Amino acid sequence: MVAAIFGLWLAITNSAHGGIAFFYAAPIGLVTWWFGYRAGIVTMVLCLGLYGISALIQPVDEFVFTLLVRAVAFGLVVFLVGMVRERVLALEHSAEDLEVIRSALTPAALPESAGLDVAAAFVPSMHGVSGDFYLIAHPPDGSTVAIVGDVVGHGPVAARLATFVRTQLATFAANTGDPVEILDLANHALIEQAGEGAELVSAVCMHFDKAGTVMTGAIAGHPPPLRLPTLTQVEPTGHTSLLGVQRSLSLSTVELGLGREGGVLAYTDGATDLRLSGSLLGLEGLTRALAPFAHLPADRFAADAKGRLLDIGDQPLPDDLCLLVLRST
Repeated sequence: MVAAIFGLWLAITNSAHGGIAFFYAAPIGLVTWWFGYRAGIVTMVLCLGLYGISALIQPVDEFVFTLLVRAVAFGLVVFLVGMVRERVLALEHSAEDLEVIRSALTPAALPESAGLDVAAAFVPSMHGVSGDFYLIAHPPDGSTVAIVGDVVGHGPVAARLATFVRTQLATFAANTGDPVEILDLANHALIEQAGEGAELVSAVCMHFDKAGTVMTGAIAGHPPPLRLPTLTQVEPTGHTSLLGVQRSLSLSTVELGLGREGGVLAYTDGATDLRLSGSLLGLEGLTRALAPFAHLPADRFAADAKGRLLDIGDQPLPDDLCLLVLRST
């Protein structure tokens, strides 16, 4: 491109020379975009040198002034294109970082659990990633602990806090199967890290025996799970508060016999806060939408439920959509 512009200069009459030299901005901008500031500056110096050679072959009026004008113009091209390039690269790296965080918070593959058929579905919100997470852990006795949580807030800050809380919960759940103890330990870890009331997280922690027939759980400011296949809400007992509010944690507790092929659906409020023509779906709308899939195996239930909610809900999603299905085998 530089050679073509130089040749065009030499091929036409003197009267058009003033404008042709500005076409050097195109290769200068492209090189800056592809390779960065340094390469752009080198190309700019090369083009200014060719402009000087052209002026020696076919002299121009007030050469020094015209050279300075072009130097300023080309310098602006390098600066502006380089600035946009750095911004785009930063956004790409940020997107990659968020994708890694999202994969850690909501892994596609879940560990096998004795007596349980387990599956999950997750769709990020319009913020790219927020603070929803889930995990499956196995205490030393071989039972199963399942946790679903949601950090108050959106964006990378909430996602990074969710990573911290999820890591703490996974550590505690690998050592004890008591849901109350797990959430209480996580509450103290969150307050130690951020202070009382600084960062807030809702969570439901469920423990399943090795046979997968009995579930006991604790709820910290989170929507109670739904019983399968009826999709009725498991009624909690006691008061509740979010993790991170204060050191003295109030927890609701639940206990449920799953029976033959029974199960639970845990979710975050992104499912009930889904919008249909501007109105919230709500718990009643959620259970009505998922009723046709309530008897399906866990993986099909999760996939079909996600598809159904995306079909009926307004786009883009205002909050993460997170579902965790656990069915007794």
